[in-house]
Amino acid sequence: MVQQLLAAGPIDELRLLVHPVAGRKGQRLFDEGDSAYHLKVIATEAYPTGVIRVVDAPSEPPAPTGYDKAAGTVNEGA
Repeated sequence: MVQQLLAAGPIDELRLLVHPVAGRKGQRLFDEGDSAYHLKVIATEAYPTGVIRVVDAPSEPPAPTGYDKAAGTVNEGA
């Protein structure tokens, strides 16, 4: 259903509950054939059961960069 909603047009938010289970079979949430749908995390919440609630919103694509530029922004003392 998420794939159908994303294909239908812009959304305001995408709210997901992520369960700590490694599923080896089943339908993918995002398929491989379509263009990228850029999201940013705007909220998270962890529950005692290990479930994580993640709220994403549409965002602009990230600026193109390379390893050398990205490596210069990493704080190695952290």
